[in-house]
Amino acid sequence: MRIKFLALVILFLLSLSSCSNAGDIDAALSKAKQEGKIVMFELGSVGCIPCEQMKPVMQKLRDTYQGKLDVIFIDVKQDHDTARRFGVFMIPVQVFLDKNGKEFHGHVGFYSYDEIASMLKKAGI
Repeated sequence: MRIKFLALVILFLLSLSSCSNAGDIDAALSKAKQEGKIVMFELGSVGCIPCEQMKPVMQKLRDTYQGKLDVIFIDVKQDHDTARRFGVFMIPVQVFLDKNGKEFHGHVGFYSYDEIASMLKKAGI
């Protein structure tokens, strides 16, 4: 019951914002595709505790996989169109797109560096 309530609250918050960065997202995907990089979208919100806990993980991924992986944070309160695009109902959500822009992995909640590194290794990255 609590999960349903949280999902409704998140959907309500998403509906309050009319800002969309879809063009920025598409540009980032296009650039990553040209450079042959994998993209990780971290969909969350400023102030969300698990989202804030993901910040050092994202930075370590940027440092470790520089040149192979683009890590992009999307604030779903500011960009609800992208949240809808990826079917986000709870945050944080991590979406991984291959070099062709196709989703190959997704995760909901806090995702540790070690778990992500293991998944990337299995994916051949």
